[in-house]
Amino acid sequence: MSTYRKIHGRSIQAVTTDPTGDVAEGQVWYNTSSDTFKSVVSTSAWSSASPLITGRYGLAGGGTQTASAFWGGSTGTYSNSTEEYNGSGFSTGGNLPYSAVFLAGCGTQTAGLACGGDGGSQVTTACTYDGASWTGIPSLNTARSRIGATGTTSAALAFGGGNPWGVNNSEEYSGSSWAEGNNLNTARRVNNSGGGSQTAGIVAGGDTGPPSAPSAHTEEYDGSSWTTATNLGTATREMGSSGTQTAFLVSGGLAPSASTTCQQYDGTSWTTLPAALPSAINQHDQEGTTSAAISTGGTPNVSATNEFNVSVNVITAAAFASGGTLPAAWYGVGASQFGTQNSGLSFAGNNPGAYVGNTASFLYNGSSWTATPSLSTARAYLGGFGTATSAVGAGGATGPGAKVTSTEEYDGSSWTNGGALGTARSMGGTAGASITSGVLFGGAEPAASNKTEEYDGSSWTAVTAMPTTMNDAGGNGIQTSAIALGTTSPTTLSLEYDGTNWTTGGSTAVVHKRGGVLGVSSDSAIVCGGHTAPQTAVEGYDGTAWATRPSMATARGRMANVGTASSGFVAGGNPSATNATEEWTGETSTLNVKTLTQS
Repeated sequence: MSTYRKIHGRSIQAVTTDPTGDVAEGQVWYNTSSDTFKSVVSTSAWSSASPLITGRYGLAGGGTQTASAFWGGSTGTYSNSTEEYNGSGFSTGGNLPYSAVFLAGCGTQTAGLACGGDGGSQVTTACTYDGASWTGIPSLNTARSRIGATGTTSAALAFGGGNPWGVNNSEEYSGSSWAEGNNLNTARRVNNSGGGSQTAGIVAGGDTGPPSAPSAHTEEYDGSSWTTATNLGTATREMGSSGTQTAFLVSGGLAPSASTTCQQYDGTSWTTLPAALPSAINQHDQEGTTSAAISTGGTPNVSATNEFNVSVNVITAAAFASGGTLPAAWYGVGASQFGTQNSGLSFAGNNPGAYVGNTASFLYNGSSWTATPSLSTARAYLGGFGTATSAVGAGGATGPGAKVTSTEEYDGSSWTNGGALGTARSMGGTAGASITSGVLFGGAEPAASNKTEEYDGSSWTAVTAMPTTMNDAGGNGIQTSAIALGTTSPTTLSLEYDGTNWTTGGSTAVVHKRGGVLGVSSDSAIVCGGHTAPQTAVEGYDGTAWATRPSMATARGRMANVGTASSGFVAGGNPSATNATEEWTGETSTLNVKTLTQS
């Protein structure tokens, strides 16, 4: 005990429950409930993260696990697109001034550098990124693809590459011009597998073809010359890499087949880590450090992203999981929206076939659906908001062109008639926490509408119109903090409502016409799927920008949607009518608590 106190500056505490945060690695406590000594242990592991908007291979990038950018690559067609990662998902950045695959990258999300690559032929092009747009800079002296780069926009190092096979050229960038440096000891194509800085760089692996042969060569750069260092444990090419000269991490690649292996360098020797990639990958890009890295893209046209962490926390990635199936394949339904993963209503809507609507209502308890009392008016494409015991269904259509104003309220035991909408319409978006506080916006009258109405539990009142029409809009939140997006005319626009005015929000990466929206305010939302070009894409909103999240399994729109940005579910939907329910759980992080035992 006295030794522990001297080392850690504290005594072993007795607690009835294990702590959940602010615990240092190696800290020990005594749990009186379980009569055990416990501690937290650091682990290294890869976990799935949100995908790229556009899957591709041979891309490059720069930055950290929580603030990075990735550019170029190929989808079968050379790409110039840039995507930015904020630690949760990807959003669209400014386009490169050229399209290329197997280019190099270094720097940060707001100060990145791209150079070389293949856009049909190998190029000398180079440019820098400021977090919004790219600017051309002086070209490389030697055209090449499958090149490596490291450093910053004012002190970069480019090396190796294919011209058409491995070259040993090394060039330094000063912020204004490129100058030839001393050559690599081993000529090779390195596929951006380097790290460090201009004065303390490192490169590992690659291929020395023809024919392509994985290399184990490691070399270190001191700002003047390259020195041969300890070989990789496994010869590999087309890897991802991150870190510094004395703390360097490589993942995946071809060795000679696609690999999940991760190898780490400490400045002296290589170690194969027990933490492997979730799936074999090559021609991907990796950014960050040896304790917090991100890997994305790869062959063929991979959008998958994985994060590597060394932490006392176990990270469980956000994901959709299958839930209980609806009794029938309903679509164009209303939903209570403001609920939980274990409590929500889906009501009315269409079955495949005649466009007449129905009166059915169902309650979800987190595992199965149960029929509840029916509505009075059969309809589809109606608006809905509230909770499982305080819900509103309003408007909708009873047949082609037959829009209605009727509103019904649910109190947990029955549906009763409420105040009529001022304007008959279907396919409107909604938000609201209860019977006495909701808002309905947009829709079809049958022409696309921009009208907004608020409900107080007895009557609807016309308020500030949307700045644009939105037919088939999705929405969620509360009456004073709502979000709207998705419309018949393909658009990525989202709008925010503060209870008085509408303002323009961030743009989504793809169109989510009548996608399911989960969230309790305009500062935190998830939109999933969409009816136009049925999709599984999911994006999250932080009040400023949308970014990708893990996808759904079933492509659909016009579904029931209930819950928050961290926990909820969607059910039903079309155009291929489905009764599938999927439950959404946001990313979680828990302490890696271990019970101490005597050996």
